[in-house]
Amino acid sequence: MSVTKRVLASGTVTWRAKVSFERRVIAQKSFTRRVDARRWEADQLAKLDAGSWIDPTRGRITFGALAEEWQASRGHLAVRSQETTRFLLDKYMIPEIGAFPIAAISAADVERAMSGLTARGLATATRRRALSMIRLVFDYAIRDRRLSVNVARMVSLPRGGTKREPHWLRPEQLGRLVMAVPPLCQPVVLFLGTTGCRFSEMAALRVDDVVQTPHGLGVRVHRAATQSKRTSGAVFGPTKTHQTRTVPVPAALDGYVRTRVAATAAGGYLFPSPTGAVWTNTNFRARSGWMEATRAAGVGGRRSTTYGTPPRRCSSRPGRT
Repeated sequence: MSVTKRVLASGTVTWRAKVSFERRVIAQKSFTRRVDARRWEADQLAKLDAGSWIDPTRGRITFGALAEEWQASRGHLAVRSQETTRFLLDKYMIPEIGAFPIAAISAADVERAMSGLTARGLATATRRRALSMIRLVFDYAIRDRRLSVNVARMVSLPRGGTKREPHWLRPEQLGRLVMAVPPLCQPVVLFLGTTGCRFSEMAALRVDDVVQTPHGLGVRVHRAATQSKRTSGAVFGPTKTHQTRTVPVPAALDGYVRTRVAATAAGGYLFPSPTGAVWTNTNFRARSGWMEATRAAGVGGRRSTTYGTPPRRCSSRPGRT
């Protein structure tokens, strides 16, 4: 029997209920009536059997402390993803609700925090990311049996303007853009404009990644060199999808790739910067004179990853940005 009688020094009789799981006491509570102790014990055991039992004491952890645990659990993700959530936590969320115990946070508290972000004039995309992050933190708490309900999922994602259709470069536009950048940057623009690779994937390619396929040369895309927001340097890691794929080398770059492979030692970059190092978005933008080049090619001023910034991702179809 896990409900025991206790007589205090004052002579008062109490009933102590204990709930054990895997040979350890996980919850206990005192009652003045035995029937209440047994009822509480039965309720806790039913929740254990259903997998919905929550340790009430663990819900006292603050949102800030829980968010730190959650952030530490994301070490396997890309650096930029970790930096983004770190910034959102430090700048917006922890100042708003960081001191609140997670079990005491209501959907209304989350809505007030989101309203505060709106009042500060933050973009819809930033507010959506912030709410998504709060949801993930609470999901983490549920998996760890600290909470039973994710109140942040009761709050609707902020809505903004209609998302614009992406713009694709036509082959002649891509050709003009390639000719508008300096010769050293032309292979990069042509490769990104015709292969479907992200800028970070292109930057991380080495001559060792060039392979012969039944249809010609290809490159194995299996890593990315992402530019850190904190240090501005390149940080190597897996691709965004954590997958490896082989991308055909465009016919226009066949000669360039063969020359690089023949003239470059193992480990050298396939598309190196002027110093032979890895490209970053910032360096490429400066070296290529990107703003001037897009205007000269007649493709400036449009909302696309190719317009105004170096192309981050391109389609396998010619001209897609």
